[in-house]
Amino acid sequence: MVRGAISQIARFEDLERNGSLGREQAQSEAIRAVNSLYFGPDLYVWINDSRPVVLAHPVQAIIGRDVGDIRDADGRPLFREFLRLSAASGHGTVTYRWPRVNDDVPRLKISYVEGFAPWDWTVGAGAYVDDIDAAYDEAARRFGLFALLAGLAAALVAWLVGVGITRPLKQVTRCMTRLAAGESVEVPQPARGDEMGDLMRALGDFKRHLSEKEQFREAHDSVLREAGTVFNLISDAVMVTDRRNHIKLVNPAFTRITGFAPDEVIGRSPSILSSGRHDKAFYAAMWEQLSSGGSWSGEVWNRAKSGEVFPEWLSIVAIRDRAGEAHGYVATFSNIAERKRRETRMRWQAEHDALTGLANRVHFETALAVALSQARQTGSELAVLFISLEGFKEVADTLGRAIGDPVLSVMAKRLRQIVRADDVVARLGGDEFAVIIPMLQHEGNARFVAGKIVSCLAEPVILGNTQAQISANVGVAIHPHHGTSPKELLSAADHAIRCSKQAGRSGIAMAEAAPSSAIRAS
Repeated sequence: MVRGAISQIARFEDLERNGSLGREQAQSEAIRAVNSLYFGPDLYVWINDSRPVVLAHPVQAIIGRDVGDIRDADGRPLFREFLRLSAASGHGTVTYRWPRVNDDVPRLKISYVEGFAPWDWTVGAGAYVDDIDAAYDEAARRFGLFALLAGLAAALVAWLVGVGITRPLKQVTRCMTRLAAGESVEVPQPARGDEMGDLMRALGDFKRHLSEKEQFREAHDSVLREAGTVFNLISDAVMVTDRRNHIKLVNPAFTRITGFAPDEVIGRSPSILSSGRHDKAFYAAMWEQLSSGGSWSGEVWNRAKSGEVFPEWLSIVAIRDRAGEAHGYVATFSNIAERKRRETRMRWQAEHDALTGLANRVHFETALAVALSQARQTGSELAVLFISLEGFKEVADTLGRAIGDPVLSVMAKRLRQIVRADDVVARLGGDEFAVIIPMLQHEGNARFVAGKIVSCLAEPVILGNTQAQISANVGVAIHPHHGTSPKELLSAADHAIRCSKQAGRSGIAMAEAAPSSAIRAS
């Protein structure tokens, strides 16, 4: 009976959910349908809400009444017991003593109740266990003096009634009690089409529904266990916040990365991790993206419990309800400090000479392109010094790399000490070096630096018991007089050195307006 009533109610709740009916109309139609399930004054279906107020009952006087304080013959608040059962497990049976309609004598009765969560209703139906026995006793009392035939007929009728109603009703009671205890029960499926058949079929429906719920619960618990395992073992930190952006859950990786134990952060704002490196505009843009797109990811600098500030890759996803409103957020992050160190190291290695630590040709040409762009914007000059070591090949061929490599390192160190911090020094390859002097005030300044390079590199290099004597030729090209691109300036400076050597001169060679022009050497 209860399952039949629940099915009727669910049908109208579906109509409400798809917009065919408003809630008030859907509930009114559902109550009307349940009232049609009336089987007699002592076998009926009732509905109450969570207050509890009776919504459907064969006794009109009780409809709309708050029955929270109504107690059974043993003093139990009966309807609150019904509410407790439906809230605790969704359904259950209650055995109690209750008077019949228009009677004050409590009778043993068993009721089955089940909650309907979408409307917060409790639906129930009950039966008096001694209904049939009482009817038989009354018949025997009134007609006990009849003839044997009448007695036999009455006995036969009583037997038929007992077989047809009392025994099935007691069987239903036993099944409901065992189901309530969590036992496995095989519910018989009757072929009869009367109210008792309906009750037993409803019990079968209830048993199947209970089995389905148990299977769903087991599957749900399995998923939760697997999710919990992932949550605890994942290497990224996980932080869950509520609607007010207060931390409600963190995983072990969060503690490992930040140093904060769960009880130190739960209930607090994630700003406990703030490093102070990001301004309000940064966080405003983050929340704008979260509100409009539901997710955000990017690099953030946070502060660990130890005070260490570290970079992390942070991803945040909004948890939305059916209405699309965010009621929490899940953030995952990982410490990327080591990755950034590796990237910085790899970038440095890609841009610098492994032996001397100076910029390599690729970095030099990039830096020269940037310096030329700035020079064009400011209208300033810059100088490119191309340096070729004289005598190094003989040292390397004679003494080998064991001496040649340290000699190059000494030359690089001397060059770095001669120029300004903003000047770029590079090893282009072999025994060739180059210097960029930006913001050149006068051509004479470039010649002055070139002279210092020639004299400094000419000093002997002493390595243990070995002395190496190296000299340097320096070609000087000035932007914009000798070229406007990295290639033109390097070619002009290199060409100046080669022309100077062909003329039998060494030292400093100043480029002319074009590589083919005459060279002024000194």
